[in-house]
Amino acid sequence: MSLPPLSEVTDADIDRLASSPTLLAALDVDGTLADFSTDPLSVRMVPGTRDLVARLAACDGVTVMLLSGRDLSQLRVVTETEPTATPGPDDIRLVGSHGAEPAEQDADADGRTDVLTPDQVALLDRVTVLAEEQAARDEGLWVEYKPFSRGLHRRTAQDRSVALAATEELREECAQLDGVTFTDGKEILEVAVTDMSKGRYLQWYTAATAPATVLFMGDDVTDETALQVMRGQDLGVKVGEGETAGTRRVADPQEVQEVLRRLVTAREAR
Repeated sequence: MSLPPLSEVTDADIDRLASSPTLLAALDVDGTLADFSTDPLSVRMVPGTRDLVARLAACDGVTVMLLSGRDLSQLRVVTETEPTATPGPDDIRLVGSHGAEPAEQDADADGRTDVLTPDQVALLDRVTVLAEEQAARDEGLWVEYKPFSRGLHRRTAQDRSVALAATEELREECAQLDGVTFTDGKEILEVAVTDMSKGRYLQWYTAATAPATVLFMGDDVTDETALQVMRGQDLGVKVGEGETAGTRRVADPQEVQEVLRRLVTAREAR
C-alpha cells in the first residue's frame, strides 16, 4: 500500500520557525546532515551544512542540538564539533547514544555521562559476547561498541540472508536477558542496557527548557521516537522514504541543507 505524500517544508513553515521567540532545532546526523558511508568515521556533514548549523546556533533565541545514535567520541569527529559541559547560547549541543550521552551533563574527560551499575556492566559484557558471535558469521558483519550498547551492523555483509538471520538470532538471544532494550535502525540492531531513546530525551529536554517551537529532522527508524513526541506547534521532518509520524518530508541530506539555508536566512533577517 502506498503512503499518502507528505508536504515539503513550506515558506509558511519557515516563517513560523523563523519568527518563534525560542526555537529548538534538534537534528539527527547520519542520513540527515550527512550522507552514509561504509567507513563510519569517514562521514562528515554535507559540504556547507556545518556552516549553516553554526549560523543557526548563533541566531538569537535558537538552540541547536545534534541528537545522534553515535556515541560522543564518534559524534565529535563526524560533526567536527567539540562537546562542552556548559554550552553557551551560540554553542552546538551534542547528544550521543540516542540521548544517553548529553555532553552538557558530562563531567568526565572521556565523554561518559552515566556510570553503569555492576549488573549493567555484566549485562553489557554478555551482550558483547553474543553480538561478536553473530558477527563472526559473515566477514561484512561488524559490532559497534558504545558506552551503553552494542550494535550489530549488516550494511556491508556479503550474504544478506546470513546477516538477517544473525540479526534475528541476536535479538532472540538477548531477549532472554533482563534489562536490555532493542533499537532497530537502518541495517543495524542495537542492544542497550539502558532504556533511553531520542524521543524520551527530546521530550525531557523540551519539558525542561520550554522552547516555544521545536524543529526535529531525522531519517532513521530510531528518529521516529522523536517525531512521535512533537507538540502541535512543532515541526517534525522525515528525511527519505518510509512510514513516519512526521508531518513534512524531504528527500535527502542535500534537501535538509536547503531547508536549513532557508531557515537561517529568514532568522538572520529578523
